[in-house]
Amino acid sequence: MAMDLNVYNYLMTGYNTKPAASKYGAHKTSELRSIVRDIAKRTKSSPIYLVKLSDDKQAYALNVKESSIALHDAFEDLMTEDESSVFGVRKAVSSQSGDVSVNIDTEDYEKLPSPFSMEVHGLAKQQVNVSKEFYDSSRSLEEGLYRFRIRVNDDSYDFQYNIKKDARHGEVIGGLADFITKARIGIQAQPVSREAGKIAMRISTDMTGSPDGEPILSFEDRPDGQHSEGITSYYGLNRIVQNPENASFEINGVEKHSMSNQFKLAGSLQIQMKRISEQPAQITYTPDSDKIINGVRNVLDHYNQMIDSSWNYAEKSGHTPKLVREMQSVLMPFQSDLESCGLTFNDQGYLEMDDYLAEQSAMDGSFQELFGAGSRLSSRMLAKMNYVKLDPMEYVDKTLVSYPNTSKPAVGYAYTTSLYSGMLFNYYC
Repeated sequence: MAMDLNVYNYLMTGYNTKPAASKYGAHKTSELRSIVRDIAKRTKSSPIYLVKLSDDKQAYALNVKESSIALHDAFEDLMTEDESSVFGVRKAVSSQSGDVSVNIDTEDYEKLPSPFSMEVHGLAKQQVNVSKEFYDSSRSLEEGLYRFRIRVNDDSYDFQYNIKKDARHGEVIGGLADFITKARIGIQAQPVSREAGKIAMRISTDMTGSPDGEPILSFEDRPDGQHSEGITSYYGLNRIVQNPENASFEINGVEKHSMSNQFKLAGSLQIQMKRISEQPAQITYTPDSDKIINGVRNVLDHYNQMIDSSWNYAEKSGHTPKLVREMQSVLMPFQSDLESCGLTFNDQGYLEMDDYLAEQSAMDGSFQELFGAGSRLSSRMLAKMNYVKLDPMEYVDKTLVSYPNTSKPAVGYAYTTSLYSGMLFNYYC
């Protein structure tokens, strides 16, 4: 029997979208032979059925096969034992996250420092200069081209700025601040007003701290003999209101300093100091509960997708969903374990998650015990998914034609289960 090509148009709306190929979709030659043998073995004892195909049956068969493969891969992800698996990934945790935040910045966990305590005594500060104040509408310097130099750390930058005739302070300070900022030399300048009608310039460094404790920003006029006073001296651009300071903190009681509030420890742990500590922060490493819960949610989503597809087909066909019963029978022996981890069945067989219990289970290892390597539940589900994806036509309603002839040697036909649905899945096996 050939599949009606019109089914493709129907499947555009009725069939789940094919997911991206996973790492479990590629098989060795020996694995492919095993799949063929399994199919042939099943057909030796399989009755002959007559299937009256409809769009709904074809869509359901394909959805069953697709969701069984996706669910199989979701369980495989949880059973993987390397450090990239959901149960192998670690995250750094700070007991005082408002004071100190931490993030792992390596895939080699052996490089991480041992758990430690950290206390912030002082944050690194930038240098801030604020110029003299002037009435913004009063006249500024005489017209002409003014030259000056800005030093930031060991770098020097030469500037020249043109002041127009009868320019006002508001115009000059605003234009000069914009001119300096746009130069992108590591400082920010902007006009500020502390009193109505008056204006000044605030200049701050992007960098915090200082290598030697001295100011890292300074201005210098470059006299050319044409003006009695330069921009730097006239506006008082070297007036420091906040000196740069290095951060001061302790790690395991040993005092340390940093020019920045963010630094990397042991080349593997990113640390961000946010405020002065009221009590030491304890830095530890735990399983990444977010990745674990996402991995378990992936299982739930694909499981529920299979159940949902079965109930939708049951409503259209009027038959009790056989696959729902089989899936529940596989999981029923583990019901108490699932419930203790926050996973419960509702009345229609869908799995639901309690976020609070799930978070606890991710942290205390219960999810790893339930779904990880060596898990009886996962092993049984993998075996079931292998069974389902070989012959999704098992779950559509059909008419029995004859039982196998047990008086003769059984014959298995490897492509019998692919007759209706398998050929659309030739990228899997």
